[in-house]
Amino acid sequence: MQPIGPNPNSYDPTLNNCQEQSPMWRSENIDPPPGFCDQPPDNQNNQLNNMGAPSDWFDDFLDKKYMLGSENNSDPMQTGQIVNNLNPPNRNVVYRYARSIRSCDEAIMDLFRNLVVLDDDGKAHQVPIIWATQERAVAAIVQQNVRKDLTLVVDRIRLPMLAISSTDYSVDANRYTYHKAITFLKDNQNKPTFVESERFERDTVFGLARGIPINIGYTMYAWTLQLEDMNQILEQILTKFSPVAYIKVRGVLWEVCVKLDSIANNLETEPGDAALRVIKFQFGITAETYVNQPITRNKAVLNTKVDFVNSLNESEISEVIKRLEESVEGVQ
Repeated sequence: MQPIGPNPNSYDPTLNNCQEQSPMWRSENIDPPPGFCDQPPDNQNNQLNNMGAPSDWFDDFLDKKYMLGSENNSDPMQTGQIVNNLNPPNRNVVYRYARSIRSCDEAIMDLFRNLVVLDDDGKAHQVPIIWATQERAVAAIVQQNVRKDLTLVVDRIRLPMLAISSTDYSVDANRYTYHKAITFLKDNQNKPTFVESERFERDTVFGLARGIPINIGYTMYAWTLQLEDMNQILEQILTKFSPVAYIKVRGVLWEVCVKLDSIANNLETEPGDAALRVIKFQFGITAETYVNQPITRNKAVLNTKVDFVNSLNESEISEVIKRLEESVEGVQ
């Protein structure tokens, strides 16, 4: 029996320093704590580092500039990969480029694609929208684009016009959900729907995590020559937010909220008579979306085998009383 008391060279000992090795008494914890009976703990992170030996506080690294640290993410969901590594392949997750941010950008543009202005005869004219910053949008308005069909016709974007671009990105930790909370997209019968048949029918089940919550800020500009045109555009934009708007983003399993944060304008009470007055409004918009994480891959339980034995201790089992085998109907 080991003595009980403080040990300056290790952690405080307990009555049972080694973990139970019997398969009949395994821990139900998914990530059990590492045992320290087989190898000494590291002084920095309680496990052997990648340099091949436990780190030592007394080592002098003044003459060494490299190989002093390394990444330590052992969870395959945290590797940050967007392509599958085939040497060796990871069979538990599927990496891919989900285009989460690009999908949100396209959805934001589509939210304002149906704006129109009415002329004096009541005819509706669609307001064009482009993905550009303020400077590039102004260049698109004033530049002359000659058609390529040799007709010498000049195409020029005329006002009113909209331009939108992403200007800010931030991670929203308040909406974060641990990536071990996996959804299997179950149907009304509580069966997963995201499945494949590799060797048997519906033997592989895929799961999705909620994703990394991210807030994307957008700035949208609107230019008109008439104040009445801007009033019509402003009224259509405001009615889309009551108090938030919704978009669909590829890979996100629910609607993404879009908030209208601010409205600014360049209206002047006494504009100059000589200059051409161009009315400009600026809108601040925030989309609360998610960045997709890797897809989890799990093998389904298609049949079960149960043995009834005459003892609870593995070493004392001498007879199998009954064997039971059942096939599972579908993937549960």
